[in-house]
Amino acid sequence: MAKQALAVLAFLSVSFAFAKNKTSFPKQIVVAKYVLVTTYFGDNLADSRVPQVDRQSANDVMDAIRDWGRYTLVYDRKAADLIILARKGRTLETRNGIAVHAPSSLPNPGIGPISDIDGGDPDDMLAVYDASLGTNNPPLWRERMSNGLDPPVKLVGELRKKVEAAASKP
Repeated sequence: MAKQALAVLAFLSVSFAFAKNKTSFPKQIVVAKYVLVTTYFGDNLADSRVPQVDRQSANDVMDAIRDWGRYTLVYDRKAADLIILARKGRTLETRNGIAVHAPSSLPNPGIGPISDIDGGDPDDMLAVYDASLGTNNPPLWRERMSNGLDPPVKLVGELRKKVEAAASKP
């Protein structure tokens, strides 16, 4: 009976050790030096396709990162260790305009009006990606929060807490 109890205890301690490592904060975020802040609409914040609320949120995130002082902001993906994607929450999004369609086998390709309506997520979101893999891969870290991108940018504060806690551990 004692051997069985010892075996169960050993199994549980190994399980907890693996669970602890699985939930640890990504070291890549802790050791990174250079970050690019972007939106779902691309890296060029002056692009007219970037919604004003996302443009403002990205600028607020950059200001918060500058104030933090841990990372250096870069404006080229090739120079970045991490990509930080900011998205302001919204319940509905529309995009209207004229689109020029590439040649297609679909009926009536050409110039025509477009109107996209997307259901949205009302929470603000900040996600951190490995810059070498891009934003088409799962994020290293992501957090959502109501009004989390409004100054003082609480989502950057949450990231800061996680990074500093992980950096203080051996």
